[in-house]
Amino acid sequence: MFKNIILVYKKNLHNHLFEKINEIKQNFLEANFLAIDYSSIKKEFLKDTDLVLTLGGDGTFVKAAHLVEDSLILGINSNPETSEGVLTSITINEIDKLKNLNERKFETIERQRADVILNGKMLNEKAINEVYIGAASQFHTSRYKIKFKNKEEEQRSSGVIVSTGTGSEAWFLSAGGKPFHYKDKKLSFIVREPYFGKRIFIPTLLSGEIFEGEKLIIESSREFGGIIAINDSVYDFNTEDVVEVKLSNKPLKVITLK
Repeated sequence: MFKNIILVYKKNLHNHLFEKINEIKQNFLEANFLAIDYSSIKKEFLKDTDLVLTLGGDGTFVKAAHLVEDSLILGINSNPETSEGVLTSITINEIDKLKNLNERKFETIERQRADVILNGKMLNEKAINEVYIGAASQFHTSRYKIKFKNKEEEQRSSGVIVSTGTGSEAWFLSAGGKPFHYKDKKLSFIVREPYFGKRIFIPTLLSGEIFEGEKLIIESSREFGGIIAINDSVYDFNTEDVVEVKLSNKPLKVITLK
């Protein structure tokens, strides 16, 4: 069924990783099968792939999930004793279940993702959890102009988090956001620790939901030290840089095995 398969793995010598990779490969002998280390994965590697497998924890899954376009993806938790593996579908002790893929005994779910456009150019990855926009150092003030639904204002804060449903129970929740389902076709944003002044800075645009066809726009006012962070990818975001965040039209298609 699957012609081109890529396995993204994270090295862990404590669980005989390479033996497990070979065991996984045995389930797809008729396919073109390639195993790539987590640190070496690039989007172009996944371009013509039918199926992406990840072997590691949630971090490995997220790394691949940001770079996948249309491929199906399935996560394998390589160390269930120490990793929650919330985003993975099976554990390393259940590799025998992979035979169900060739027999079409599986279902798929869709996890919404975010597109990020920096200075008019779409970034090369789609956020499966959240996008952070603000100062790189958390003890520095984030300075920016925020625009949403025909409203615009200058703000000072600890930065802005834009979350998908998948990421809404993590940092977004800790910042005061309300969790929502990963299937919901929306993003939510929240301003962290907004500064309220006596006259100039009286922010009102502190949270909101971004639905299809809508976007959040932020223009940086920092001379240096501003960033956009998507998982472990960091982009400079300083004076006059403009970022747009919107719901992607390509949700992540995740396999769940029966």
